Amino acid sequence: MTFREFKAILHQYAGHAVQFDFLAGGQIEPHFHVTEVGKVTRDFIDCGGTRRSHELCNLQIYVANDVDHRLTAEKLHAIVGQAIVLQLNESLPVEVEYQQQTVGSYVISDHTVLSDRLTFLLKSKQTACLAPDQCGIPALSVLTGEACDRESGCC
Repeated sequence: MTFREFKAILHQYAGHAVQFDFLAGGQIEPHFHVTEVGKVTRDFIDCGGTRRSHELCNLQIYVANDVDHRLTAEKLHAIVGQAIVLQLNESLPVEVEYQQQTVGSYVISDHTVLSDRLTFLLKSKQTACLAPDQCGIPALSVLTGEACDRESGCC
């Protein structure tokens, strides 16, 4: 979900309570706080030697012991609106950082609206080799998911 889409959804459902659910099951406690809205830029070299850059809008979520705290879409929209000073590109993807065993990073994949609750669905991020041909990692067949020989064209 882009920063533009995220803000528009918050604006559209201003009176709704906000919730974050994990696609893999479970949810962030409803008394969460959004403690940071940031622009994150990663410049890196992949394992094949290609220079790359990735930029995103990051929301840091923190759960304190104030169990009566609830964030509405209107309030979250106001918090996110303060990030204007960061000059965030509206097309940046929005990711969420959340402390569990370690700090987890999730993409907002979708949203649902039920009654007076706006729920954002969080999908776990996955690592991947960006240059598998340079590392000797076999390609996977799109049909079977098994390793295949690139020259055979099965991929």
